[in-house]
Amino acid sequence: MAEYKVNAGDMRTSITFQSPTVAADAGGAQVTTYANVATNPTVKARWINDHGQEAVQSEALRSTQRATVTIRHRVDVLTTWRVLKGTEIWKILSIDPVQDRNRYVELRVERVKGTV
Repeated sequence: MAEYKVNAGDMRTSITFQSPTVAADAGGAQVTTYANVATNPTVKARWINDHGQEAVQSEALRSTQRATVTIRHRVDVLTTWRVLKGTEIWKILSIDPVQDRNRYVELRVERVKGTV
């Protein structure tokens, strides 16, 4: 199998990892909030957008965008986390430790725009 290589110059997109916490609002209801992860929240990544999809459901337009994000190896990333790219919020769909060589991790991420 060929070695997976990433040009360091391609890792130029800053992303921030956030983890969920459950807190009570003023009425006592539980709400999920997100905060930057404690260890190394902002990293450089290679960001490759996929083609998006648009759908109309109940007369509401909704578009889904997906991307593949490559970061340097880390073991603490969870699918419950989310990724911020600027002000855009992306959900982590899957995590792949590339070739199990402890060099890179690929994330499949998704964001939904429009009425859900």
